[in-house]
Amino acid sequence: MHVAHLSLADFRSYAQVELPLDPGVTAFVGPNGQGKTNLVEALNYLATLGSHRVAQDAPLVRLGAERAVVRGNVVETAGGEHRSTLLEIEITPGRANRARLNRSPVPRPRELLGVLTTVLFAPEDLALVKGDPSERRRFLDELLVARAPRFAGVRSDYDRVLKQRNALLKSAGTAMRASRGGGGG
Repeated sequence: MHVAHLSLADFRSYAQVELPLDPGVTAFVGPNGQGKTNLVEALNYLATLGSHRVAQDAPLVRLGAERAVVRGNVVETAGGEHRSTLLEIEITPGRANRARLNRSPVPRPRELLGVLTTVLFAPEDLALVKGDPSERRRFLDELLVARAPRFAGVRSDYDRVLKQRNALLKSAGTAMRASRGGGGG
């Protein structure tokens, strides 16, 4: 399996990119600040629906643009036959991302998970070994979703419920401190 073509519109520093890719190893070479990491990030975004660099999608949209589009043509070769799959994700800050598979809209972007598999190792991934256990848990969560995409929804629900719980605990703690402080202690 390989990405035969990457197309970007208003993604990070790129207004427009059409990048044909050959099977095998590809090296992006150039001076710092030219967008090499942006290309790798776009490829990884197609596979994981997330960025390894930022938590929110808004920074992925080029400054001044309303939305970004990442499109990749994934080619699988088996038994001498080639099967081509077109993945497309439209990133619009403040709105739900939209996804297409072979030019047809899909109800949820996570339906693209599992079509393309990538492995990304960045300098910040050393936190897996040197960092705190939360980084290892995050990595294992991502690995589980990569191996079994159906867990993406479960992970998303868990993250949402955890945020709600933490917000509730924080507001309850604030209320308890206020009631103790207001009681003339």
